[in-house]
Amino acid sequence: MSETRDSEKIINRINSMTILCMYCDYPNPISLSAIEYEAKIGGSHASAFLICPECRNKFMIKIQDLGRVS
Repeated sequence: MSETRDSEKIINRINSMTILCMYCDYPNPISLSAIEYEAKIGGSHASAFLICPECRNKFMIKIQDLGRVS
């Protein structure tokens, strides 16, 4: 699979996640402000940036792929 298809697949998976604010009781899922994806030789990682519409706190979630477990 090409790197472009991999990055699109991972970004779509991150967009499908339900993420709630860690700091306030805002009941609705927070939409992602930006997603960055980077593929490296040792694995790849994606960073998602979020801003809560209620408390206006901003945070980041980072997901790293370390490869298959054998």
